[in-house]
Amino acid sequence: MNKKAILFKGNGTDASDMRYASGFAAPDDFLFLMHENRRICLVSPLEYDRARVSVLPGVEVRRSTASAVEAVKELCAELGLASLTVPGAFPLGLAEKLRGAGLEVVPAEERLFPEREFKTAEEIVKITASLRAAEAGCRRAIEILRESDIAKDRTLVWQGQPLTSEILRAEVDCTMLKLGMIPTGTICAGGLQAAQPHNQGSGVIPADFPVVLDIFPKSRTTGYWGDLTRTVVRGLPSDFMRRAYDAVLEAREFAKSCIRPGAIPSEIHKCAANILEKHGFPTGHDEHGDHGFFHGLGHGVGLDIHEFPRLSPKASTPLRPGIVVTDEPGLYYPDKGGIRLEDMVWISPEGKTVTLTEIEDEFVL
Repeated sequence: MNKKAILFKGNGTDASDMRYASGFAAPDDFLFLMHENRRICLVSPLEYDRARVSVLPGVEVRRSTASAVEAVKELCAELGLASLTVPGAFPLGLAEKLRGAGLEVVPAEERLFPEREFKTAEEIVKITASLRAAEAGCRRAIEILRESDIAKDRTLVWQGQPLTSEILRAEVDCTMLKLGMIPTGTICAGGLQAAQPHNQGSGVIPADFPVVLDIFPKSRTTGYWGDLTRTVVRGLPSDFMRRAYDAVLEAREFAKSCIRPGAIPSEIHKCAANILEKHGFPTGHDEHGDHGFFHGLGHGVGLDIHEFPRLSPKASTPLRPGIVVTDEPGLYYPDKGGIRLEDMVWISPEGKTVTLTEIEDEFVL
């Protein structure tokens, strides 16, 4: 008999593998053990009743007031376990205490649930719901930018006051909160800040420069994410940025046509990069810093915002039906600003490429 088991400790909200296997998330940490056909949640009395009706079918829920070490020791003694496999993010302190109690604790060397890469029909519904909320937030941002006036100093004014990234982000996030989402790091970056892909944006938003709106909410109910990026300008963009926008849009759409069963992710990334170069936008480094297209084309999305597969220069595993990935090429110039456009794409069980994103593209407002 295999005496090894998989042990998790977390709240299920941040520990996505734990939520995937148990179906439960809680504000406080709990223990979850998998061994052969047994799946057991050890929760506090505070969560016991809710856990019983929330877990996946077949998961046992037990009330426990013991310390984590004592609870695990008792469970291992009951099941005859001497060795535990744990995820890479397992608490080191607890692992050491369990080892001190005579248990072998071994970090998992591979992904615990590689099947997570391939989404079920139910998961597609959950992902799409989060994406729709992201689109609602994006529409709110575009509405505000369109309503804004351009001051004499070429900055934006909304409802009589300077329009800042902070104000715009708050409006986006509030829109998604009303739809049951948890906003997480929403990006509303204008001017030269848009040249830094993960700059959330701060201060007054300038006219005439691209504003990157990267919106990725997580559902409070299901735990699934959506991901969306649009880039817009209030005012008169430079000819350089107009050409950059057109090149990024073409690269995204062509890459989307390449996302199909059997396609090699690194080759899809290369196709997008080649289109950008064809339009005169190579990737490189100069006195201003990195410029061009210097990140991966896309990534999987599910219970984590970044999952497998990756559409990156080093990803060589052929794509298969069931995946959901982002398609998000970009161009960034520290002295000019940045452009990024992102859709989400699903390969259906029948092998059909489906664009999950519905919001239209627009650049000049």
